[in-house]
Amino acid sequence: MIPTPKHELKFRSDGSFRVLMMSDLQESAHYDPRSLRSVEVLLEEADPDLVILGGDNCYGPEIEGEEDLKNFLEVFTKPLEERKIPWAHVFGNHDHDVELDADRHQALYEAYPMNISSHTGDEVHGKTNFVLPVKNQKGEIALAVWGLDTNHAVESLDEWIGGSMRKATHLPNRPNPTGEWGMLYFDQLAWYRDRSVELEQAAGKKVPGLLCMHIAPWEYVTAQKNPELCVKEGHYEEELGGMALNPGLYSLLLQRGDVRAICCGHTHMNDFEAEYLGIRLFWDACVGYRCYGVDERRGGRLFVYREDDPARVESRMIRTLGK
Repeated sequence: MIPTPKHELKFRSDGSFRVLMMSDLQESAHYDPRSLRSVEVLLEEADPDLVILGGDNCYGPEIEGEEDLKNFLEVFTKPLEERKIPWAHVFGNHDHDVELDADRHQALYEAYPMNISSHTGDEVHGKTNFVLPVKNQKGEIALAVWGLDTNHAVESLDEWIGGSMRKATHLPNRPNPTGEWGMLYFDQLAWYRDRSVELEQAAGKKVPGLLCMHIAPWEYVTAQKNPELCVKEGHYEEELGGMALNPGLYSLLLQRGDVRAICCGHTHMNDFEAEYLGIRLFWDACVGYRCYGVDERRGGRLFVYREDDPARVESRMIRTLGK
């Protein structure tokens, strides 16, 4: 069943809807002031209708318990809450590093008045799976913004293979360089498919969508390795640290035919736009200033949709250095 967000999302009277994704803040309550300024600059320049925190929102190894996490959230959600901008979030590997019960972790986010994330229960992997319908001026569902939780490090599968999952997936010869920081599970794909069908039934047609998640599927690496055919613009020289296994997400998206764009983060020196098999692939460089990266590329990615053609999107990086 499609949940109803706390705040309705709707195209503006001028026919536009603006989504800002900010990834890899990687901060704590002991933050670099440039990171907070980076968030504020992005909100000022992007003027978003919705903000997506794209994972690695905090730097988990530095968070010392629930109160410390609360302190971090108070600092970095304040610019959103004060401006009354609806926002949602997915978790990245460093969010999963926080030593706190996942339900409680998610509840701290959802307690904020402007947070409109929903969460899946224990029957589905990952807490931060969501779908947010966006309505046109007639009140019809015209667009959907999706989030998928790419979970935690692959050690969680060690018991299933009777050894080290990290070692098993890092063979000397493999089709795509794989990461070790997370992946999607089949139950998440089934959850997306069911919600996608529900949206189609509610709208009477397939609903174009933007999918946000932290760690990229293998098809991003395919596009990166074929830049002359796939990459349109941006920087793509750093390995992407993609999923440990290919869960079949891309095949499912092509079969459903609704999600037309994906945006990921995780590695901080990339900020490219590509296209592969008709799906546009975007990378969001880091918004934070304490983590590694290229200062000139730090910022967030803006997506602008139009009510008269929600299957298409315009996107660009907004840089925050020196602003």
